[in-house]
Amino acid sequence: MMENYSSNATTAKIRAKYAQLFTLDEYREMAAMRTVAEAAGFIARSARFREAFSEVDPNTIHRGYLEELLYKENFETYISLCKFQGLDKEPFFGFLIRRSEIECILSIINRINSSLDRNFLSDLPGYLIKSLTIPVMELSLSQSYDELVAGLKGTRYGRVLRKVPAREDGNADYTECELRLRTDYYAELLAQAEKAFSGSVAEELKTIILREIDCRNIINAYRMKAYFGYSPDEIKRRSLKFYGIGKRNMERLYEAADAEIMMDMVNNTIYGKNSPDTDNIEVEINSVKIRRLRHYLTGSTRAPVALYAFIMLCDIEVSNLVHIIEGIRYGVEAAAIEAQLITL
Repeated sequence: MMENYSSNATTAKIRAKYAQLFTLDEYREMAAMRTVAEAAGFIARSARFREAFSEVDPNTIHRGYLEELLYKENFETYISLCKFQGLDKEPFFGFLIRRSEIECILSIINRINSSLDRNFLSDLPGYLIKSLTIPVMELSLSQSYDELVAGLKGTRYGRVLRKVPAREDGNADYTECELRLRTDYYAELLAQAEKAFSGSVAEELKTIILREIDCRNIINAYRMKAYFGYSPDEIKRRSLKFYGIGKRNMERLYEAADAEIMMDMVNNTIYGKNSPDTDNIEVEINSVKIRRLRHYLTGSTRAPVALYAFIMLCDIEVSNLVHIIEGIRYGVEAAAIEAQLITL
């Protein structure tokens, strides 16, 4: 058990960085800007991203590079916090690296399936490559799904993907691959949380992770029901089999007659309590999620809980910033941009 990771020094460092996250007023100020250069300058002056943008001219920065810098800062913040007091020695703290590896593998599968130019490396940031445990450079050259799986031999990803057979055209069912990879990821994460920590730390971590899964399942189920007309059984098959609100409660949502009824039911769960008045499922569900993450970050003295919650909040922040940048780029009204942000 890792009782040493209740360190006040670690949680204090995390909370100091948490205080630098953008506020709702700052999001609104950015959303009202007219050019990407203005938004880039605003971000570059912030305490959160000042160092990351220190050698960049906001007036000439390319939008794609701007977004890459945001993601890079998140990842390097995670690495720095994990190394502080040796947290990275515990396997649980590799959660973001493992998640990044899954995203890389899924990107390669998508390129194989769509017969796109497989120059995956041109899209993969150098800061990420050096932290991954799989040979993404070699994997990106795979010409078929079987070749990719062979390249992953000896890894947990290879063991998972072997269970998804390739079709005659050499491709594989992307949705099935994603479901199996994410199922394995969360199963491992929950097991590591229970093994590495004890008592309230393990329980808080498991609660955060299970609620994260609930949010993913609810959003995906709503989309499948509203846009694709999937049956309850098909929705269940395509959903992660972990439940923060309980299996039966989640399956009742899947079994709702339509998307509107489903959302009425969601509003009677913890994910509907004090949620914003919006017709955007992601904003509604994730706004409740962000509130719970902030509760855990500010209320817990345990480094594992504070770190996991903080990194999830950083993900949401960058998602908001990217949305604002895209909105400005395409001339979207400030009010419309604000309506899609995930905030309290």
